[in-house]
Amino acid sequence: MAFPRKIPLFSTLVLLSGVLGVACDTSPQLPPATDSNIVDTVTMYALRGTNVILPSGFDLPSNAALRTDLGAFDFAFDIDPSNNAIMYPAGALGLPKDPGILPSTSLFDSLKTAPTDGYLDSAGVTIYPGLVFVVRSRPYFPGCELVGQLPRYGKFHVLSIDDNLRSVTLEALVNRNCGYRDLQVGLPTL
Repeated sequence: MAFPRKIPLFSTLVLLSGVLGVACDTSPQLPPATDSNIVDTVTMYALRGTNVILPSGFDLPSNAALRTDLGAFDFAFDIDPSNNAIMYPAGALGLPKDPGILPSTSLFDSLKTAPTDGYLDSAGVTIYPGLVFVVRSRPYFPGCELVGQLPRYGKFHVLSIDDNLRSVTLEALVNRNCGYRDLQVGLPTL
């Protein structure tokens, strides 16, 4: 009598493995977007020459500037000894090289979608007022439970650099949705 019970279980497992096999051969279907993209401003302080309690790093998944000694971050700001303002992807600071920075020639408002490749992951990018750049985060699991770890994307516009405070102020739009590359205000579709 146990035989009939095993057949449905076996069939279910075969069907499930086929579905998963097909899913592994194609791009993951992203879960529905839940967080709307908004434009905000953020100020970050240089890694060197500022108080340790000031935020030098930025974490895309939480859309927040933070201290680099208190948690994971995707990029950090510094001013080098030659007084150059630089954004460092985490990999340039000896951390995993998953996050990346990509300078753009587009205006902030006209940059609609994050590219999939071309990001610098192991060298700093010199920044200046007016520069627009895109950031890809490290792979991040929360919100991606059905498809695995995927990065988040954001675009940033350097509004000002204050040499006295050793700070940078950025206009920022971060898409906190799992794997979505849409960089427009509102609920993303891509």
